[in-house]
Amino acid sequence: MNTKLTDKFLPSSSLKIVLFIIVTSLILTILSCEKVTKYLTDDKLNGKYTFTLTGLESYQDTTLIKGMRGTDFPEYSTTYEDFYLYEDDEGNVCGNCKMWKLNGQRDGEDVVLNLYINPQGTIYNDPPIDSMYLFSTMNLTVNDFGNLEGEGYYHAYEYYPEIVNETFNVVANKINDLKQIEDETGCTKFSFCDIIKDIDSFLIKHWLHNKFRRMHSCDLHKNGGGYYVFGHEGPGEYYSVATVSAYFPWEYSWCKVRRYHFTIEMKDEFINYDDLRTKVQDLDNSMDGFAKGLGFESIDQLLQLMDDFHQNFGGFAFAAMDDSHTHNSSLYVFHTEGSNDAAKDHEFTQKIKKSMESNSSGVWLYASSGDISDHWHLRRSQIGVCNSILSMAYLFGTHKVNFD
Repeated sequence: MNTKLTDKFLPSSSLKIVLFIIVTSLILTILSCEKVTKYLTDDKLNGKYTFTLTGLESYQDTTLIKGMRGTDFPEYSTTYEDFYLYEDDEGNVCGNCKMWKLNGQRDGEDVVLNLYINPQGTIYNDPPIDSMYLFSTMNLTVNDFGNLEGEGYYHAYEYYPEIVNETFNVVANKINDLKQIEDETGCTKFSFCDIIKDIDSFLIKHWLHNKFRRMHSCDLHKNGGGYYVFGHEGPGEYYSVATVSAYFPWEYSWCKVRRYHFTIEMKDEFINYDDLRTKVQDLDNSMDGFAKGLGFESIDQLLQLMDDFHQNFGGFAFAAMDDSHTHNSSLYVFHTEGSNDAAKDHEFTQKIKKSMESNSSGVWLYASSGDISDHWHLRRSQIGVCNSILSMAYLFGTHKVNFD
């Protein structure tokens, strides 16, 4: 054999070692990548689902609120379109639907799923599931088509005690297989802020001429069975007068209203009356018709009647809420002096109330020198389909107002 020729084509022992190290490194790299990217088999639950809920046992609320009882609102099925489920080799299941998270276990064809909701307070980031509240459990079966069906129930919940008496039917249809996922959480980014822009509310359309003067930035604040989206204290951090926010009721349910309770409270004075007067006048100049939108003939008439109200009732604040579903509205009048009835009957208050009546199904007027309790029947299931968004406005005043 020609040794010179073989030396050209056969590597030396040292070169063999180098090649072995390179090949080994490539294999280890591929193995480490497979720890991050998991390839999922078709017979598992992995996929995107629609979950359709239909009420079985339903609590019947006969409380009269703003002229209607809970039983006056029809109930029907609701379909959630953004459920993601992931199953590992041991049958452990996790998943999410927007702000909710799920975990559970699969045993053969039987699947138990637990649904968790956010804790109360401001949601600064994506909370771990062990800090969330167990809201509902579903006992499901995988049918012949690879979909899920069964029933669900609720756990004790202080903001809606009657919910423990309710049960529902579940049909979960897989609409997409997930062949590959980059992590085990499957969390999808979702923002209520994008939806709130489309609120159908006269508070924004008529009072603010379609200008969304938000109270605060879009930091979700979980409160009871929903979320404050742009803050819950007026006027907020950007403006001194005429600001808005919204409360988005959202719970895992078929399409059904439930009773919500709010406390609206007057807080500390934040502006003196002379400065407030200037702010209101400047707003009318920039908005071209702010005073007329509130039912006054001119900004001069608004200021004249506001002067008289301040002289009789001291420090004050005006705020309102409006239901996007029923278009019922509430006007809240706070004052530090004088009687509640006199504050309600004052011409300044009555003109604002009348401007609301022309754009509402009904207006409920409240006055207080402290806090006000108000109730609403709100739909709180699928977004954009069966949901009653409450828009709220801080109109003007010398004192802040907190919504809770």
